[in-house]
Amino acid sequence: MGDERMNKSEKLMPGARLFWAEAAQVPSRFGHEETGLYHFLLALLERYGPMAESLASGLRAADYYRQLQRSLQSGDIGKRVEPKVLVEEAIQRAAEAGKPRASERDLAAVLLQRAGWTLVGEPVKPVSVHPQVAVAEEKTLPHLPADAVQDKAGAYRPRARHPTPMLERLGRDLCQEAAVGKLPPILGREVELQAVMETLCRFTKRNPLLIGPAGVGKTAIVEALAQQVVLGEVPPPLQGIRIFALQSSALVSGTGVVGELEKRMHAILDEACQEGVVLFIDEVHTIVGSGGVRQVSDVGSLLKPALAKGEIACIGATTSEEFHRFIEQDRALERRFQPLRVQELSPDATLEILHALRERTSRERNVTLSDEALSLIVLLAQQYLRNRHFPDKAIDILEQSVAFAVLRGLQEVTPSVVRDVVERMVGIPVGLGADLSQHLSEVKRHLVTEAFCPEAVADQLVQRLEITMRALDITPVRPNSVLLVTGTAGEALDLTARVLAQVLYGDRERVIEVDMTAFTHPADVTRLTGAPPGYVGHDDVMAFHLRLAQQPWSVVLFKNVESSHPQAQEVLAQAFQSGFFTDARGRRVYLSDAIVVLTAAIEERAKRPLGFGRGSGEDREEEERATADVSPPLVPDLLAQIDLHWRPERPTSEGVQLWLERWVLPSLSERYERQGLQIDWDPSILKWLSEAIVVAGDLTQGERLVEERILPLLIPYLNAPGEVVLSFEEDRGIQIQSAKGA
Repeated sequence: MGDERMNKSEKLMPGARLFWAEAAQVPSRFGHEETGLYHFLLALLERYGPMAESLASGLRAADYYRQLQRSLQSGDIGKRVEPKVLVEEAIQRAAEAGKPRASERDLAAVLLQRAGWTLVGEPVKPVSVHPQVAVAEEKTLPHLPADAVQDKAGAYRPRARHPTPMLERLGRDLCQEAAVGKLPPILGREVELQAVMETLCRFTKRNPLLIGPAGVGKTAIVEALAQQVVLGEVPPPLQGIRIFALQSSALVSGTGVVGELEKRMHAILDEACQEGVVLFIDEVHTIVGSGGVRQVSDVGSLLKPALAKGEIACIGATTSEEFHRFIEQDRALERRFQPLRVQELSPDATLEILHALRERTSRERNVTLSDEALSLIVLLAQQYLRNRHFPDKAIDILEQSVAFAVLRGLQEVTPSVVRDVVERMVGIPVGLGADLSQHLSEVKRHLVTEAFCPEAVADQLVQRLEITMRALDITPVRPNSVLLVTGTAGEALDLTARVLAQVLYGDRERVIEVDMTAFTHPADVTRLTGAPPGYVGHDDVMAFHLRLAQQPWSVVLFKNVESSHPQAQEVLAQAFQSGFFTDARGRRVYLSDAIVVLTAAIEERAKRPLGFGRGSGEDREEEERATADVSPPLVPDLLAQIDLHWRPERPTSEGVQLWLERWVLPSLSERYERQGLQIDWDPSILKWLSEAIVVAGDLTQGERLVEERILPLLIPYLNAPGEVVLSFEEDRGIQIQSAKGA
């Protein structure tokens, strides 16, 4: 018996004998009488942690070491094992490899395989004997048939025969994640998946580049490929491949020392050059200029030789914008990839994905979703989230709705919950969708009484908004309405925009204002579309675009449009027709949910008397007849996009008084109140102001009257804060009475 033990010991290399002797001491350290698998694994990680990481796919030595320590400290030693049996298995493994003696690497392989880890180049065999695998085994693969988990996944055998420690440290093995059920089900991308597999089966240029907008599911296509590989449903050249997902930030992290990046990239390429390894780099445009000088010593330049020779297979993913900006600029890098366009999923295909996600939601969050709620999610995502793409935007609404229900203790996501969530996401005031008709009736009343809009025009506007704000018009991509308000500078033409914002959206500041007097030169058009490549400001985000993207449901006010250059007017016309602005980088900012108001000043052709008086009534009527049908100097294409065009009616005393009470005096009183002086406006002074404004025929004269005749009288009262009452008497003029009776 002693000779037999001696023979076995002689068949171990010195390093293996030393390791085995150290491992035998581990049980006594924890006070254990029996020997378990966890004792040997702990000794392995203490002495050969990096080697264990290179042998076992997905193993992180530090994390696994802490798990083993906790298990041993709690008395869990794992499966009972006979040390001599482990040695025999290591010797047999070495003999199969043609080696006379077993090394510590053979012992490590036996231990890790016993623990259920998948060894590099070995078949996937999930075994529940260690903390990580025990959790993984309990999970079923939701995207695989029940009978395929054992047969199909068990048949997956990685072809890569050499260790890949660098790839495993810096990336994720998607095939390994698919084998243990960590990847979600993928639907609706059969055509794109087929194109990727065809490209990978080529002899040269086997580097598919997925190009498409953010949120269309480019990464999901690669995850679907990993699932197909595990199931064995791929052509022979792709059987058993390992797909490593890498990020450029991980590639350059910790490479501050000169030459460290090159060393790391050479190690990655050495591992990736072997048969059966495919790289996947999401946001592949970030490799250009990453970690070094662009096109000289960056990650992209270090990858190009291997890509050019066909030594590695690499899948990339990026957006069209970033592809044109980065990849196309490096012609040598562009030639290495085969572009594959990924289009946005259709609403029907997105609905299928939501149905597939519903089961997981019900299982993990105990919240149900009806078919009606799922259909509404797709409909509202298509209608309101125009700046985003399917399926991402629909999945976001679904998950947000489920979170909304969980937080409030609801058992079901109803259509009303979905509506509330969408309204919050896009910034629509709560209740607008449900009470649209009521809001629009208020719009008509306020436009007529406060913005001096002709009643017939207000009726037409309300009738149009009833249709367009429900997206029931023929061209829903256009703005909800394009309005042109013309008149003189003193007629407060922008009041229409303020009234619409206040009544529809509950905030008079929900107006995105653009002063077109700044667009007098053809080059000024870049303020609407952005600077072209090579010019200052090309990479800047325009404030107008940013605010419109953040608040698509707004009133967009283009002031003094008649002063702008014809090219700027043509840009506006094109935007109103298509429903969006396109900047110099190809990004779209939509106007589809906005109401557009244009203001333009027209010249008064009738002569007016000097001073504040308006002259006789005949003069006023003659002036109105002369300017009623006058259109501002706008290009024909822009005029063709106008839905309604009017000039405010002559203000009445009652209308002016409402304008003062609602739009002028509240903000003024609020500022004085912050200074400690509360102002009470007596009806007599409101009547005097409104009549003076009507006689002047100019709303701006009202603001001037307040500033020149009233505000100077209030300044002395700031020294003794309190409340004052402003009134007007015919014989005594403006009167101020404080609370003390002064």
